[in-house]
Amino acid sequence: MGKIKKVAVIDDDQVFQLIIKKQIEMKNFDCEILNFYNGQEAFDFFKANVGEDDKLPDLVMLDVNMPVKNGWDFLQDYQTLPVEMRKKISLYMVTSSVIQSDIDKANDNENIISFVSKPITNDKLEEIFT
Repeated sequence: MGKIKKVAVIDDDQVFQLIIKKQIEMKNFDCEILNFYNGQEAFDFFKANVGEDDKLPDLVMLDVNMPVKNGWDFLQDYQTLPVEMRKKISLYMVTSSVIQSDIDKANDNENIISFVSKPITNDKLEEIFT
């Protein structure tokens, strides 16, 4: 996939947003972080930037449970974006949910690379980035 230059964190939990930012900085992953606090904010951004590869993230960390538009609703909308665009983005479902149906649903979704449980360990973060 190449070097990750931009990461989108889609999560309503401000503490998680702060922790993941610190983890990325401590690991010296030189990348820009885009913060979205619900799926609607994120989808609006993606839709507005179709064809603008330099503005889009290489990596997405998506939470399941959020207000306004949750992770599953975001994925439904995300599916409507051009396939060429989606192919360039690595999407991870990152959540504290341990509901087996969520895990199965994530594993069955062609856009999701992996289901990752919170909190994210430094080893897991490294794995995601490589």
